[in-house]
Amino acid sequence: MKKFLSLCALGLCFSAGCSSSEEPAQTREEFCRDWAAKACSAEVVSACQAESADACRLTQQAACQDALPDGFVDDNAQTCLNAVGKAYQDADLSATELATVLRFGPACDRLVRGPRASGDTCETTSDCDAVAGFACVIKGADSQGTCQKPRVVQPGLACDALPETCTEGFYCNGDNCVAGEDTGSPCSTQQECGSEGYCAEDGACAARFPVRTECTADDQCLSGLCFAFDAERICVDAIRLSPSEPLCDQLR
Repeated sequence: MKKFLSLCALGLCFSAGCSSSEEPAQTREEFCRDWAAKACSAEVVSACQAESADACRLTQQAACQDALPDGFVDDNAQTCLNAVGKAYQDADLSATELATVLRFGPACDRLVRGPRASGDTCETTSDCDAVAGFACVIKGADSQGTCQKPRVVQPGLACDALPETCTEGFYCNGDNCVAGEDTGSPCSTQQECGSEGYCAEDGACAARFPVRTECTADDQCLSGLCFAFDAERICVDAIRLSPSEPLCDQLR
């Protein structure tokens, strides 16, 4: 009997040792705390002349929580945090890195689970379950699309299936992937004007602006980033952090 009880006890211990419980989901506050820790590298603290790393983290955490969209889910959080750390490690941010840390661009673009399901009508990807890889796929001159897992199609090929989208610089006219329209051509959506043009307020494609040109929206810039400097907004393709750099206001 003692031997039997002993084996049972061992079995119970074995089961307990093998059982595991999933870690609780990370909250918005916890994610932004980790984001701030990644952002406030020694290089950033020095470049922005922050009072201390702790001061930098408190300010950056608050900025993160203000900017993070509703519907945050932590499934892809670590990928994003790694990209944030890499972007800020040298205090020198490229346009791609700025899009990540300021606009929740690639590497940080799968943090939000929107309210719309697969196939539902949408206007932006934030309407869809970006966490699971869904995006708002819009065809031709339509102002709305549907939530789909995008399937990229090469130029000239058919793109009439709902999930199909085109390579950069091309757009789906509803049937095929075609090149963006020329400057001056009528447009109703940004995608019609390709990667070197944008759809202006007069309803015609216009050439995108080079760096240091005044702008009002990201789509107007060749770099894809219209950034605020004091009282003006200009197109930028990189930023070197310094005490006078407005971005440092969120990092000290």
